[in-house]
Amino acid sequence: MGCRKSTCTWAQNLKVGAEYRQYTVQLVRQIGCFCEEYRIYVNGEEMEQHGLKYNPCAPLCCAGGEFEWQQDGHSFMLMYNSLSWTNFSGGFRLFIDGIDVNTGRELSAFWRRRGWQIVFAGLMCLLIGIALALTYYYALSGRESYVLDYFAYFMISAGLFDILWGLIAVIKYRKPHHPSVTVEYKSSNAV
Repeated sequence: MGCRKSTCTWAQNLKVGAEYRQYTVQLVRQIGCFCEEYRIYVNGEEMEQHGLKYNPCAPLCCAGGEFEWQQDGHSFMLMYNSLSWTNFSGGFRLFIDGIDVNTGRELSAFWRRRGWQIVFAGLMCLLIGIALALTYYYALSGRESYVLDYFAYFMISAGLFDILWGLIAVIKYRKPHHPSVTVEYKSSNAV
């Protein structure tokens, strides 16, 4: 039994043959204290077998946290968004043919941008922590200011963690994720 239930829904019009069809993907999450259960619906039909597993640090480390499938000539990927600032418990993103449904960004560009945002936030925490530590060391040397010292070291640690976490995304997604999407054209100039 879970602590709470969450539902995410995405809708996208896709070209299938000569016509466009709307695809609706819905993820129902039963969120427990240490695990999650998932139900995936595509156009109202539940996918009985799916490989989506709980992984809170996906896609940056360890297996799980994403599920890919093919349908009507399109590739779908449901992925956990571990660098989310908008959802307290993270969120999921749907990529169709390598493009994020919400932002329109290609997969690697989406994660590189998120990585750089986290690196920037980490740098800000690091600078604030250093400034507080220097203030404590040079201006406030009394016992009553230990709280400021501990907070400074917390900010420095949090900044270093964020920088590392963001750089993992930047390095991991430095190249396009789906090289098959790239088309190479060759021309021959026969005379």
